[in-house]
Amino acid sequence: MIKAMKTFFFYPLLTMLQFSGIILAIVLENLSAKKMGVARYLIFKKQQFESSYFTPQLTLIYTIILGIGAITCLLLLLTKRKSWRKIIMLIIAAVANIIGIIFMQFSADLEAYHFFIIGMFVVIAVQYVWIMKFFRQQSIAT
Repeated sequence: MIKAMKTFFFYPLLTMLQFSGIILAIVLENLSAKKMGVARYLIFKKQQFESSYFTPQLTLIYTIILGIGAITCLLLLLTKRKSWRKIIMLIIAAVANIIGIIFMQFSADLEAYHFFIIGMFVVIAVQYVWIMKFFRQQSIAT
């Protein structure tokens, strides 16, 4: 009973936390057209991020990592499709990787572009932790 209650509250809370980075980026993008201070902040952060974390070489490395992650998730999906929970987690991770690749390549005209990318990396990292935890529980149980 307690375990069911724990998962009932824990997973939705973690999911909300996981997507809060993307929600924050959407709010910043919306406010950038309305508030001058937000627009200035995003321009400053854009210059700062482009000179440090999002150089063209690092962007290429990030894209390759996301591509490898998507391929790995799809291969695991083809080989480990025993339960619906695994299938859903792997599909979400693969879709998040593909969306991350699309954002890395095609959405640089957004004001909060770098925040979207950081939010996608948070989503992908949390999803990978869920997958590893679930696969570890499955290997311990068998």
